[in-house]
Amino acid sequence: MKIATGNIINMAPAQSGWTVNFHHGEPETVTCPVIGWATVVEGIVGDGVALTSVKAAFVYLDTVWTADELREHDHEVSAVLLNAPASTPAHALV
Repeated sequence: MKIATGNIINMAPAQSGWTVNFHHGEPETVTCPVIGWATVVEGIVGDGVALTSVKAAFVYLDTVWTADELREHDHEVSAVLLNAPASTPAHALV
């Protein structure tokens, strides 16, 4: 597999209760469930090593997205905010 910037190379399931919120060209807030954590290629360095980050993967309109992918494909989407489950203690989010 040839790895390129933006590729998702791994996914891990998310705990139930994680969500993302954003506006889509209307005043109402859209809330979507986070289904997993995606390892996304952010860049390739000279020796072929992939630089990666972990991003929330969520379902919107029957498709799985990361925030960057959704904003790239739909310019009406505002900033995407990640929300932890209500039962998550604050010290666990650090």
